[in-house]
Amino acid sequence: MSSEPARKKDSSAPPAPREADGWALFSTLLAGVLVWSAIGWGADRLLGFQALFLPIGAVLGMIGAIYLIVARTRHL
Repeated sequence: MSSEPARKKDSSAPPAPREADGWALFSTLLAGVLVWSAIGWGADRLLGFQALFLPIGAVLGMIGAIYLIVARTRHL
């Protein structure tokens, strides 16, 4: 038994990153790009374009996913 008092954790310190956090951020990025690329591909097929909306969708998906990642990590 130790006679030392229990140390209180500093509540202002950010929590240590876990491996699951990295996978969650990676899957957010991947899902954003894939979903918006699929939407762009569907718009291309619907409107008869060769490859106009597919790259636009991929870029928009990446921008949106990066925004979500930054917003999520700032709240941790």
